[in-house]
Amino acid sequence: MIKFTKKMIYGTLLLGATTTFAQRTGDSFAAAQSSKTANLFYIHAGVNGFASNSSSGSTTGLLVDVMREFENFVDDKYGITVSSTYVEAQNKDFKLYLQEVRNSSGGVFGLSNTSVKEERKQFLKYSPTFLNNISVLISHKSFPTLTSLNNISTAFNGKMGYGVPSTTNYDRMASVKSSNFPAMQITDVTSSRDILENISGNPNAFGFSDIHYYLEYLEKGQPVKRHPVGDQVGDEFGIIMPLSNDWDGVMTEFLSDFVKTAKYREMVTRNLGKGALRMIAN
Repeated sequence: MIKFTKKMIYGTLLLGATTTFAQRTGDSFAAAQSSKTANLFYIHAGVNGFASNSSSGSTTGLLVDVMREFENFVDDKYGITVSSTYVEAQNKDFKLYLQEVRNSSGGVFGLSNTSVKEERKQFLKYSPTFLNNISVLISHKSFPTLTSLNNISTAFNGKMGYGVPSTTNYDRMASVKSSNFPAMQITDVTSSRDILENISGNPNAFGFSDIHYYLEYLEKGQPVKRHPVGDQVGDEFGIIMPLSNDWDGVMTEFLSDFVKTAKYREMVTRNLGKGALRMIAN
């Protein structure tokens, strides 16, 4: 039976989650330097292209490939052999993913399209940026093209917004609601892919999405439309860690150079498509 600490209870209240979960503990870098072995945990939110479980039971995606290279780097430079365990957040719920990483300790890493947000730095560590996101406002193809966010309350009147709580894109939906569309209705879903599924299957649906999801569904011929007046830049993705994780310096040492390599560009293309190359951090 899981015992709730004050820290876990506080995290549940802050992130609005009510579900229990296991606290993971990975080996520290300090201990690994002595033993020359390390058991690490990689928690993910089941996001296709970044880290998700395949039908065969393996975990695949860009960040799976990146962490494999990280393990090679740690072995080559520090002589530490890494064993890793991948864990999917319950229900692929992004809030629970954040919460589980936060409440874990030591060598635990969170692998998803996680935006770097200053308020999260109070309870999480971040790697260097590995992608620069472009957030886009998308809708079903049947929507009229929006010419200004000032007109959204009229153009999207009677339509339904979708968003994933605790994400940057949800904050953007809330901001548009507050500033331009007070009557907007937002339905909460658990993943960004749920937003795209609702939009492609519902002629009255819209929401903010990371650009690679939009491009993926567009390439599949799904009836989705981008409204360029809603484009927002400046969002960055990083690998997250609990505050007690002392591997952050090693991760910075590795990732700062690796994201500049041709091998990394090939990984991005293979996992996210050619359109995602524009998101590579400079």
